[in-house]
Amino acid sequence: MSSIVQKIEEYLKPALKDLGYVIVRVYLFGHGKNRTLQIMLEKNNGDSVNMDDCEIASKEISVLLDVLDPIKEHYNLEVSSTGLERPLVKKEDYVRFCNNQVLVKTYTSKYNQKVFRGILEHADDTGIRLILQCPLENGDISIKLEYDEISSAHLNNPIKF
Repeated sequence: MSSIVQKIEEYLKPALKDLGYVIVRVYLFGHGKNRTLQIMLEKNNGDSVNMDDCEIASKEISVLLDVLDPIKEHYNLEVSSTGLERPLVKKEDYVRFCNNQVLVKTYTSKYNQKVFRGILEHADDTGIRLILQCPLENGDISIKLEYDEISSAHLNNPIKF
């Protein structure tokens, strides 16, 4: 996470918590006039936010960002819910969503693939274990991945098994 994104997240966290929201992810992407600061939220109790929640949070975030002024060039602010394919960003996310179907992408190829789909069986301080939807080429039906190997992960079908 870039230092500017970390700074924004830490700055916004207390005010959003007071409003009943938790930051899932802060993501800054694009260039020039197409630069976007995306702030993905959910409610403190883990429920999804709705449009009214996004509007309330967006107003608060805009005021706070005007004071902090962390991004000197033009950018668009996007406040959103996690959606059905909620990203797994923090270790706590992986622990929380054990027994859910996920899609995980790795930085480098493991067993000749970089995308793994399956049930998130276990998560701890170092990594995760997936029960795979399709066996690996060596026949294994599970894989252990360290967090530093994971480039991205999200719920793939948020139905508990």
